[in-house]
Amino acid sequence: MKSQTHNLPDEGYVAQIVQQVRNESVVTVNRFATGLCHFVYDVVTESGQSFVVRIARPENQALLAGALYWHQLLKPKGVPLPDIIYSDTEAAASPFPYMILERLAGEDLGIVYQQLSKDEKKVLADEIAHIQKITGTLPLGKGFGFVGSYNSVFFQNKWIDVLYASLNRSRKRMQAIGAIDSRSVDRVAEKFDKYDDYLSQVKPRCFLDDTTTKNVIVHEGKLSGIVDLDFVCFGDNLFTIALTQMSLLNTGFDLDYIDFWCDAVGVTEEQRNVLQLYTALFCVDFMSELGQIFNKENTQSVKSEDVLRLSDILGALLNQI
Repeated sequence: MKSQTHNLPDEGYVAQIVQQVRNESVVTVNRFATGLCHFVYDVVTESGQSFVVRIARPENQALLAGALYWHQLLKPKGVPLPDIIYSDTEAAASPFPYMILERLAGEDLGIVYQQLSKDEKKVLADEIAHIQKITGTLPLGKGFGFVGSYNSVFFQNKWIDVLYASLNRSRKRMQAIGAIDSRSVDRVAEKFDKYDDYLSQVKPRCFLDDTTTKNVIVHEGKLSGIVDLDFVCFGDNLFTIALTQMSLLNTGFDLDYIDFWCDAVGVTEEQRNVLQLYTALFCVDFMSELGQIFNKENTQSVKSEDVLRLSDILGALLNQI
């Protein structure tokens, strides 16, 4: 393969690797706008077939390796993951680690959410709850937090340490940009003591942390599959419901899907309060993402309306806890 002449992958590079793997010409290459880490492209070949190409920076090679690892564990159990057409997660023949996957029909849940009926949201929530139940049947972790395999280092010995790690990351991001008062992080942390008994009893059970308004692919009102499974989390699977709730709050969408999901897993009154606590944690996480460059070419400006919206959401959540 020709060496990549740019610091980052581009459409020409993507077309080249797909053409070599599929032995056919590429008609179109379009980069997905979502995602904060990898470079993800929608590719159509001359035969009319569609594929997704996920490319990582060399320093993120372990993430794609994790995707391959969890795919091999979870797909045979019935988790609807796209087929992997080809992978070079070690970058053995390429400047970048990459995977070529089946292109699932449909769009991210967040894109089609407002087009879904209540019945469709309920069915979808039930399916995602079932997928999380399947994932939870995997062996307990040796610790808590986000890992690429059972052989990875579990950095946290307690679930609450995962929560503090998230808040500390948010604080550092805010302080680096300087546009948002990081004391909002402390407002969330102050609520932890109230739920110490609950948090101390959480077991290191496996769950999919990012099946939110992203990575849940919906086609004609039905679940098409789950994508972007680079790692999983061990701990409280309410965490994913909370992140999904925060995403919906941020876009101003209704929370019917969250209510159906909570019903599907039998969330208790105490867990409802914990769900709000986790959602507040993700609210400051969203705040900390403002102004960050991530995998974009240029730093994004911090808009006052975004800060105000998130501040209002945080205030409302903290008042409920």
